[in-house]
Amino acid sequence: MALSLDVVTHDASDEGDDTPPSLDIGALDGDSYAKDILFKAMANQRAHYTLSYLSSVSVDVLELEDLADGVAEWEVEAGMADDIEERRRRVAIDLHHNHLPKLAEAAIVDYDPRSKTVKNWGDDRVETCLELFESADDS
Repeated sequence: MALSLDVVTHDASDEGDDTPPSLDIGALDGDSYAKDILFKAMANQRAHYTLSYLSSVSVDVLELEDLADGVAEWEVEAGMADDIEERRRRVAIDLHHNHLPKLAEAAIVDYDPRSKTVKNWGDDRVETCLELFESADDS
């Protein structure tokens, strides 16, 4: 699968701009900068939970709080925390300041920090990144 990584962020609240940046993993072989961006975005378990949650919902645009709720629930189920309310708060802060900007920079999702909305581009980029991570885990 050819996947090019244009490091372009979009505003998830922009109406009418539904053209996602291109993401071509096959083109990463010669582009260490693009590889670094993608791997940094995927370097944390919370980023994986985030992408898995986005892959599991049937909406294209999700509020940060809804995403944080879903990720926090998965983390509690995985035994990473006991207090769901505190976990939701921490997940929302971490997603807003850390993971969503990195995922947006890597052209995996679009995150608008002003409206706190996450746009899943609706193509296979989230699933492709999850598969890439799982295959790296297996090797």
